[in-house]
Amino acid sequence: MKTHQNDIAVSICMSAYNHEEFIEEALVSVLEQNCNFNFEVILSNDCSKDKTDEVINTIIKNHPKGHTIRYTNQEKNLGMNGNLIFTLEQVKGKYIALLEGDDYWIDKNKLQKQFDFLENNLDYAICTAGHQSIIPGIGLVTRIMDENIDGITYNFNKIENFRPHYLNMFFRATSLDIDQLKTFEYSGDNVIFIMCLSKGKGYFFNQVFGFRRTHPNGAWTAKSEMERIKMGSEQFIGLYRFPEYKKAIRSKLFHTYLDLISYGDTNTNYIFESFKLIRTFKEFLYFIKIVSRRFFAKKM
Repeated sequence: MKTHQNDIAVSICMSAYNHEEFIEEALVSVLEQNCNFNFEVILSNDCSKDKTDEVINTIIKNHPKGHTIRYTNQEKNLGMNGNLIFTLEQVKGKYIALLEGDDYWIDKNKLQKQFDFLENNLDYAICTAGHQSIIPGIGLVTRIMDENIDGITYNFNKIENFRPHYLNMFFRATSLDIDQLKTFEYSGDNVIFIMCLSKGKGYFFNQVFGFRRTHPNGAWTAKSEMERIKMGSEQFIGLYRFPEYKKAIRSKLFHTYLDLISYGDTNTNYIFESFKLIRTFKEFLYFIKIVSRRFFAKKM
């Protein structure tokens, strides 16, 4: 039986681009979740050049829960941020879960666990969890904490060592400011996580809920280490434009600027910007260490 709009508790926002090889596994991992509530899948195919569209339509037609998918095959490429925002603007549910078309969920009770947590903990705005991935040259890597820890709580003004990865994010729909998201070139997991933390606490389930692919054409894995740091810096710089986030992300932005310098970025503006963010003597010493090392390496 099809769901009605006011029955939907969770909206799963999915973006796909040239995911012909992966989109079936991603969608099936969503459709086969064990839930005692109704959900919708808002899927936007960002003008893929391969057979992603054909695979999606086959699943919609043949899977018993295919009717839960609200699918749009974009005529023009919207880009990563544009495609994400397109899906977010279609949301009908109380909660939002995110998943890209080349990742998938492992735990069939993922949505139910996260739904129950936020339903029972009204002071929390978002929850996430651990994941697995294959790292070239290393093999299978599991991203969780010490196995003796059940989970950890994050607060807006204490976000060190946070683990917000996109594929396991589950949050209240009221936590995001979509107009603010539109000002970013890339509003990735850092932006969404911190926006949500400004509305309530965050929780990390110390369990593996999903699998993150690291294929050569991935939006993240295809980037160099320098490019990845720059993507992160763009998120923090963008957040710092808004007064309500400045205090929470100052330290992260300070260290991100210095990471760029450490990796050899020659933009001298990063030196001045990081210097302006110094608040403690310890940070000042770290700043001197990184900048001195950079200038010494340049002379060599």
